[in-house]
Amino acid sequence: MPTDPRLTGGNPSRVAMVGASDFDGVLRGKHVLGEDLSDGDKVIKFSEAVLAWDCTDRVIPASFTQKPLSAFGDADLRILSGTGRSVSHLGDQYLYLAEFTGAHEDICPRGILRKVLRRAAEHGYDCTAGFEFEFMLFKENADTIEEKPFGEWAPLTRGPFGYSIARSVAQHELFDEILALCEKARIPLSGLHFETGPGVVEASLRHCDALEAADRATIFKSMIKAWAQTRGMMATFMAKVSEEWPGQSGHIHISMSSDGQNAFYDSDAFGNVSKLMRQFIAGQLEYMNEFCVLAAPNFNSYKRLVPGCWAPICPSWGVDNRSCAIRAIPGEPSAHRLEYRLPGADLNPYLALASAIGSGILGVETGPALPDSIIGDASAEMCRPSARLPQSLSEATSRFAESAAASDVFGERFVEAFSCSRRWEWEAVQHRVTDFERRRYFEII
Repeated sequence: MPTDPRLTGGNPSRVAMVGASDFDGVLRGKHVLGEDLSDGDKVIKFSEAVLAWDCTDRVIPASFTQKPLSAFGDADLRILSGTGRSVSHLGDQYLYLAEFTGAHEDICPRGILRKVLRRAAEHGYDCTAGFEFEFMLFKENADTIEEKPFGEWAPLTRGPFGYSIARSVAQHELFDEILALCEKARIPLSGLHFETGPGVVEASLRHCDALEAADRATIFKSMIKAWAQTRGMMATFMAKVSEEWPGQSGHIHISMSSDGQNAFYDSDAFGNVSKLMRQFIAGQLEYMNEFCVLAAPNFNSYKRLVPGCWAPICPSWGVDNRSCAIRAIPGEPSAHRLEYRLPGADLNPYLALASAIGSGILGVETGPALPDSIIGDASAEMCRPSARLPQSLSEATSRFAESAAASDVFGERFVEAFSCSRRWEWEAVQHRVTDFERRRYFEII
């Protein structure tokens, strides 16, 4: 009896898309025709320019290639045969993930996460992770958002109504489509609901092996954007769409196991937090400021990291405390974990998870002291300026570029290339004059 291709990543039509993550976590790729891509990993040629583009396809002048701007060649791209899945509710749109290999492997986002996971494995630990995304749905299309000012854009729902059963029932057709789409794409969800803010939906992706979790998260973002457009809507994963609304998070749930047992769990410890988990959290806090740009990679990211918006403003941890950057979640061994609350929904899943795990492993290796857990509001408890997270993309990029720990964990070439891309992103935005500035200063100053 033939094997069901849905269970193996196979694609009987032999027409599929291949996509790889760029620095922004955006899937870039193309259709590949005439081959059974499920039959073992294959290497194809693909333009290396995608690793030198910003999110608007402008070439970063001081890019990693050290070539003239017009001299981009081909890179080796490994198609991952086990990742094939349907990514559309309209027929069989098949997608395989890929990763840069050869000369470009050490700056490939997926390759960076694999590097960090190997380091954890050398200590005898396997990593499990699950992503949570908040995203906004607007009843707009690509033309109307260009033609209309932002204030006239219509969100799917008006005003905040988090965890609304009434809205979930009213929008059951949309929710049913999302659930069916994720099931078809082998991206099982553990939760789906409306969140605080107009048109805001939160999806919790079920936990799994860390690399697979990042694969699923990367596909999920692209898949939801495409699905929304087929429904005459636009979906955004921006960290902060408006100063009047809360930001959109991209929290990551993480646990570590050894010999099949949850290494974060200790039934006799406070909050069930084991010695290893304490070391892991201590490392995350110790290097959070230096690695912050991997979890908050855009100019807009830092408009979410402000007091009063359900986002951390300082490196902090607590047991079941959502005001902290790291929330230890007590539970039975099968559920005990931490929640890394620093990233927004604009994260690159591979790099944010690499940052969260890489800093934790450094804590296991170097043994920094773990600060006291926060019981109350972490924003109030640690409001000293010296305790704050980086306040801008520029500051976060500088800390990352100068970090010896970052070079150790992620490699010097990646640190240089990614820092270059973030400086470019900062400069592309910070010189812009906004409508708010004109309204504030035009007449008075």
